[in-house]
Amino acid sequence: MSDLHDLAAAAVTTASGGGRVEVRDLTWRPYGRRDPIIAGLDLDLAAGERLLLVGPSGSGKSTLLRALAGALEATASGDLSGSVTIDGAAPGARPGAVGLVLQEPGAGVVSATVGRDVAFGLENIGMPRADMPARVTSALAAVRLDLPQDTPTHALSGGEQQRLALAGALALEPSLLLLDEPTAMLDPVNAATVRDSVERVVTDRHLTTVVVEHKLGPWVAFADRILVLDADGRPVVDGDPATVLAEHGESLAAQGIWVPGFPAPQPRGIPDGVFTTSATGAGIVSLAARDVTVGRTVRRLDGSTRRSIAVADQSLEARAGQVHALVGPSGAGKSTLLLTLGGLLDHDSGTVAANHSLVPARHAATTNEADPRTWSTTEVAALVAWVPQWASSTIVAGTVLQEVMTTARALGQVEDEPLARARALLGVVGLAHLEQADPRHLSGGEQRRLAMVSAVVHQPEVLLADEATVGQDRLTWAAVMGIVEAMRDRGSAVVLTTHDEAVVERADRTTTITRPAQPPDPPAPRRPLVARCGPLALIGAAALAIPTGIIPAHWSVSLTVLAVQLALAVVGLSAPGRGPAPPRRVLGTALRMVPAAIGAVSVAWSTWLLGSRDLEVAATAGLRVLIIVLPSAVLIRYVDADALADHFGQLLRLPARLAVAIGAGLQRVHTFGDIWAEIARARRVRGIAARASSPRSVMAELWALTLGMLVRSLQAAAELAVAMDSRGFATARRRTWALRATWTRADLLLLVASCLPLAVALVASR
Repeated sequence: MSDLHDLAAAAVTTASGGGRVEVRDLTWRPYGRRDPIIAGLDLDLAAGERLLLVGPSGSGKSTLLRALAGALEATASGDLSGSVTIDGAAPGARPGAVGLVLQEPGAGVVSATVGRDVAFGLENIGMPRADMPARVTSALAAVRLDLPQDTPTHALSGGEQQRLALAGALALEPSLLLLDEPTAMLDPVNAATVRDSVERVVTDRHLTTVVVEHKLGPWVAFADRILVLDADGRPVVDGDPATVLAEHGESLAAQGIWVPGFPAPQPRGIPDGVFTTSATGAGIVSLAARDVTVGRTVRRLDGSTRRSIAVADQSLEARAGQVHALVGPSGAGKSTLLLTLGGLLDHDSGTVAANHSLVPARHAATTNEADPRTWSTTEVAALVAWVPQWASSTIVAGTVLQEVMTTARALGQVEDEPLARARALLGVVGLAHLEQADPRHLSGGEQRRLAMVSAVVHQPEVLLADEATVGQDRLTWAAVMGIVEAMRDRGSAVVLTTHDEAVVERADRTTTITRPAQPPDPPAPRRPLVARCGPLALIGAAALAIPTGIIPAHWSVSLTVLAVQLALAVVGLSAPGRGPAPPRRVLGTALRMVPAAIGAVSVAWSTWLLGSRDLEVAATAGLRVLIIVLPSAVLIRYVDADALADHFGQLLRLPARLAVAIGAGLQRVHTFGDIWAEIARARRVRGIAARASSPRSVMAELWALTLGMLVRSLQAAAELAVAMDSRGFATARRRTWALRATWTRADLLLLVASCLPLAVALVASR
């Protein structure tokens, strides 16, 4: 097997080699910040040189990587000056010259499936279609992402998304490879695999490489040179790794750099009186999951589903006054189990229960309501706090201080005590000077520290932290662990998922979980007739419903047209052939028609009320809504975002940039449900979710979720632009397509059939 991977990695090579990088007087000051993050930086990299870029959290390492990629202004506004060149040209002058793996790789997913995402950069550099499959397979094998290439990208774990992003960069074969903490979210085995893959590819291609990492040890042997930035983004040490570590190791460790050979620092002490002692008895099981199984259903692009097991028959206890480390390989289900333990995620079987002394009084008499899933938002927030894997998920306020105080205020705690605690803890984690800053503009490491402070200010009885120390330097690691151990010492139960050996060593208990065995894929279901049509035909057929709905002037005609549409829907959703029947065709369509039915009733009512109070006119108006929406409810679910971009670019000859942008945007629509659920989960655990008994609260919650999803989507769009442009999209001159777009007989038949209701409307309205 290793020989196969070696051959696969070696296949990802080219003779072009690395590029020469020159940075002159680079300065970047984001709008809203008084001081620049990078000021007057000069940097030279020889062709094929390997640079390890290190520095304290917030020193501008990720910012410099984006500047090297020519993508700095794609996600933020600010003052940029100076120059960056690769072999004398701007980073984007040659498509694919730079490969960038972002700090949050999930934000850089471009396509709807694994294989197509890796092929995206190859399309931009104009690689012939016939050469793409081998390159894609080789890149995936190099990072050991052993998944079917039609796996939906939104179904991947954080570690799997990280390896996918790296595969996309390696497949591109850039002159300059930029890696922003590429193994931060991976377990030691997978991290070593990724480093080996990078080593082989960089050596074979003589690539110029810049790696950003907080922990130097695993990358020292890889690097030719270490450049250290100070807290203000200025270079302070630059040289051969062995010399730098020998001469400056002690001072670098004091600045917060994870220098090999230096033990992990002691957690930073929290000032006396910041936390008050919990009344919960030490050692009691505050919260327990017993024999929990959590399944995950992933919807394929053809409308079928695949069932996987995220957690299988797993138990976990959170004991008061103890730190419990949850460890295991990437994708083993650690985050899922953590959320299930906190009552933040449904489980298929098993039980989750809080200790009877922590169950709210109104639930105490009912044993089956010891599960926090049944509690109100404030009841959950009083018991559980959650620090997510990606801290940007839980940002709910406009300033750092408001963010920290959110839960305490939701619980009605007296302002003075939590406010003093908040300011003390912000000082501990180095964020006191950013009280009035927008938390969305903080660095990834700063956001994680903010999430930790926000989780503990109200002193919950259980703290659940998902990879809380990722992206932290020695000093900020000590601050985060200081808060963790202070919560333990006050009597709270703490459970952390982690790959950090220093965290595991300090834990009181450790549970290791492995990826559960997966059920075999069921036989592929038969495909509905409409699922066999291309995206252009599906969209065109749906669009024909607009004039069809407008033409009828009488309710009887509208009813006839609607009956014809229903008959066509039955035919279109039928699935002749062998194999299992496709599930949820009728139910899914009916659910998508619910908003249309509500809208139809609303339109009919308002037409009757504001018009002549003629029932026939009102009925006609309401039926128009149903006629216009029904075809979309049947057809749109089968539109493949990647195929749509293919058809726009190849059949309609739209500009490739427009076609791909539309496809990428539509691909993100598939993630809206996950984003909505994630924001709702964050609001619930922060104590600010809706109260079902209050319609006003429900409306406020819907508004907050909608606004939050909009903000997250805009942020994701900015990150997506960076990911696309870093793979040659912005400067692609001759773009090829991984798959050929064709217009089939099924497409023609669908459009002809969709004209039938229009013809009925025209004839019957004469």
